[in-house]
Amino acid sequence: MSKHTGHWPPYHLLEENLEARAEAKLERLERLYHLGQNAAWDGRKLLAELIAKHGPPVLPEAQRASALKLLSILLWGELAAWAISADLAERIDDIEAKMAATSQAHDEARHFYVLRDYLRALGHPVPHLGGFGRRVLLGILETENLAHKLIGMQLLTESNALGIFRGLADAKIEPVLCELLPYYERDESRHVGLGVLYLPRLLQRMSRTEALGAMAFQLRCIWLLIQGGMSMREDFAALGIDQREMAAHTVRLQDQIMKEMLGAAGRGKGRLQGLINPQRGVGPRVFDFLHPPQGKDAPAWHLATLSLWSRGAKVVDRFLA
Repeated sequence: MSKHTGHWPPYHLLEENLEARAEAKLERLERLYHLGQNAAWDGRKLLAELIAKHGPPVLPEAQRASALKLLSILLWGELAAWAISADLAERIDDIEAKMAATSQAHDEARHFYVLRDYLRALGHPVPHLGGFGRRVLLGILETENLAHKLIGMQLLTESNALGIFRGLADAKIEPVLCELLPYYERDESRHVGLGVLYLPRLLQRMSRTEALGAMAFQLRCIWLLIQGGMSMREDFAALGIDQREMAAHTVRLQDQIMKEMLGAAGRGKGRLQGLINPQRGVGPRVFDFLHPPQGKDAPAWHLATLSLWSRGAKVVDRFLA
């Protein structure tokens, strides 16, 4: 045996490739931090400029109650996202991922105080958060599992928030809010990068039991989000927001996030494919049942079921609040 064959196969060639891929991911995570720094905006200055431009914000009376409900969800969602991203920044070991989470915590803090100040400028009491939304956020806040936190925040609540931001901005119910929300949307679309790049690494380390636990956590969050959406069907209609289009935007975002995660996962794809993608499998049928396509006559029993479900969800939402 020659001196060369004793070290054959040359495993280091593969290891070098894996190391290069891992290093590229870390560089992208670090880049998220610097992108956040460069894209940071002065919330107090922007809000003051928009109020000077349009005058003090006033919500149309007929839409006020529904708009305030939606803004309450966003306000407390931003506060929860601030706490969750700060927790991730403290607990994540990788410096680059820690930097990305720190940048997100900074953004979420700005989102919270600007929306709080906007609501103060409106001069109306902010409704309490509904029971379903409260349970979603508490579940993510209270779990000690980092993968669950990332699934809940990056994969679910961030994409749902982006759908709501888009729906409210398109509804054009108030000019200050209409010009403010795109800033939120740009920040939130950048935040999903932390989950895309770091979550596959956590999933790769999981046992089968832990992976099933992650799927169960995701299912619980999805179920609560669906219930919350059903409880607000009348509010979305009052605001002129097409709930089907808003939900479709959310699902497209989640599908894109899953594709990017699969691209970043490498050997962790098997675990990642255990997560639920609402644009795959039975997801489209569930989506069409919850949001019947416009222009198609849904059976009377279907519409009656949705109406009954919506009324029941409203009652339970208030009871759980």
